[in-house]
Amino acid sequence: MADPLRSTDPRTIGRYRTLKRLGQGGMGSVYLAEDPHGRLVAVKVIRPEFAHEPEFRARFRSEVNRAREVPPFCTAEVLDADPDHETPYLVVEYVDGPSLSEVVAEQGPLTGGSLHGVAVGVAAALAAIHGAGVIHRDLKPRNVLFALGTPKVIDFGIARPLEPTSFHTRAEEVVGTLAYMAPERLDPETDRHLSPGVDVFAWGAVVTYAGTGRTPFGGDSPAVTAARILTQPPRVRDLPPYLAELVTAALEKEPENRPTAPELLDRLLVTGAGPSAPPLPPDLRRSAEAAQQSGRYQTGPRKRAGRRRLLGVVAAVTATAVGVAVGAGMLLRPAGDETTPSAGGASTTTAPMTPTTTGSGVFDSLTKDGLYNSRDTDFGSCAYQRGLRATAKSPATDPDFGDRNEMRCTDFLGTVYPPNQTVSVRATLGSATSCAAIWFRATGTAESEERADAYRVTVCPDHVTLISDTARIGETTIATEERPTPSGTAHLLQLTVVDDEATVTIDGDAALRAPLTENNLVSGRVMFGSVAVSEKRSVVTFTDAELRSGADPGVPATPGFLAGDDAFTARTDMVYNDGRVSVFEQVEMLTGAEYCDRFGLAGNAPKCDDDFVPVPSGITVSLPITAKPKYFDFEADPKKCTDPQTRAATCQVPFSEYAVVSDSVRDSLAHITIRDGEVVSVAALNLG
Repeated sequence: MADPLRSTDPRTIGRYRTLKRLGQGGMGSVYLAEDPHGRLVAVKVIRPEFAHEPEFRARFRSEVNRAREVPPFCTAEVLDADPDHETPYLVVEYVDGPSLSEVVAEQGPLTGGSLHGVAVGVAAALAAIHGAGVIHRDLKPRNVLFALGTPKVIDFGIARPLEPTSFHTRAEEVVGTLAYMAPERLDPETDRHLSPGVDVFAWGAVVTYAGTGRTPFGGDSPAVTAARILTQPPRVRDLPPYLAELVTAALEKEPENRPTAPELLDRLLVTGAGPSAPPLPPDLRRSAEAAQQSGRYQTGPRKRAGRRRLLGVVAAVTATAVGVAVGAGMLLRPAGDETTPSAGGASTTTAPMTPTTTGSGVFDSLTKDGLYNSRDTDFGSCAYQRGLRATAKSPATDPDFGDRNEMRCTDFLGTVYPPNQTVSVRATLGSATSCAAIWFRATGTAESEERADAYRVTVCPDHVTLISDTARIGETTIATEERPTPSGTAHLLQLTVVDDEATVTIDGDAALRAPLTENNLVSGRVMFGSVAVSEKRSVVTFTDAELRSGADPGVPATPGFLAGDDAFTARTDMVYNDGRVSVFEQVEMLTGAEYCDRFGLAGNAPKCDDDFVPVPSGITVSLPITAKPKYFDFEADPKKCTDPQTRAATCQVPFSEYAVVSDSVRDSLAHITIRDGEVVSVAALNLG
């Protein structure tokens, strides 16, 4: 709640006009202010009496530098800062909404989708914060605000870098709110060498408060509360079972036994995480999925291979193709049996799938309208003609963005990649005025590609350029190198992004290396396209795209079935029979007991009793469908048309009788058989 300005409050701070007082903390005050364009912002200012003390100056500068690197996934976005001002200040997005503490006080504990949304939103914020190398250290209900119903974490005023040499808190200081402090926070010595696990512990306490109206260790006095944090189990019995399990894991006494923030998201975003886990609003889900990939920092040293409460890293089921049919079904493999009978009676041998990356991976030959959709706009088109052909018209005028001379082609899943990533693709420049473009770390959603902030690598016949393109600043050229890339010939372009540097090679030769200068572009989507120059249209054809999370272009290895034979379980994002193309992700099926044993879940976890649990690989592939594919279903006669051992459908049906459109994880699993790099059969699964 905002209060009127006091007589001693400043009327302007830099170029911002103060309007009201939002709050006050140990370092300074926070004001509601207005920027020169009339936008409302929150301005945090160091108290004048401390502004010239080296410790506070250093602390504030550290906060600013790290806060700039936190992507705005369920957090208040950093907009501006001036650490060198007479009274240093930080400008962040103004979140016009009540705090979690106010909501619970006025309306009582949250339930259903509201509670689930808080759990996901706060976990997403922590994943983004930790991914930038920051520990919040004061997560509590007052620092969780609701903007149009979406939770946002605010106040990085006591955040600090992860590196132990970069702290600015005195040894005798313990900063934070007791009820949400991890056990290691209660010792001033260990408080100086914290891990992100302290925020995960606070997440568990915040979610408990949101769902029950009380903290998990609260006592009649601070001493009692501290004793319970150190020695007692948490009180979480009134939470939904699936949340109680996650919260209990987050509230482990030892930080190495807690899940990371991305692991929390992995579990919370999986469809079927629990019968009481409601669906999320689309905007919140997109932010959470983006935050998943923004960083996977460990919560502490790994003392053993399997943590008692390690949460399985399971990719979220995120999207369904619009206007195409999505296949159903999968094949269950008995434990220890590596020979899998395929639908229709044939058998293949396949080794158990093992995930090889902590982020997304995409393999697409770009020969069919699959993962990257064809479309037409006022600026150009994306079409399939011996590859993905991106055509940018001569500059056209956009009422919002002025002259536009580029065409962006994006995947319909809106796949988000972490900060470190590798992109390999073959590109053929159509003429001497054609320039190939790769956008990366793109923000926004798959529906907003024309307006997404991003970096762009442009390869023209005579030069290579790296730019940043944001709505706030516009296009900024970071680096340009002269380099001949003849038109009419396919060239292998490889982009490697490691931390704050991008490297481009063309046909194996180094072409450009340059820093990444935009702190708000941390992770995001990858798009291919074309940029027009000299008032001429630009035509570029792309093939053989390989997009990987991580800086190693060989990890994960290119799947052998892209050109060979195989049969396995997969989650299907698209089975487009008319267009003869499919998009899917390989999945390993485990029994509940196998799943809990592999990922270190406690034996009484709900998943342990499941008949099966899918473990996706994180690798999405687009493959053509053969001219005469076979589809197997069981709906006509479930008993007759189901293999009793594998539950796979055995009765062949027309595609029109097989296909369904569903967001259910069960309905999107299929057993796929591949021959010579083409999908020849898809079998549904009868899960009873």
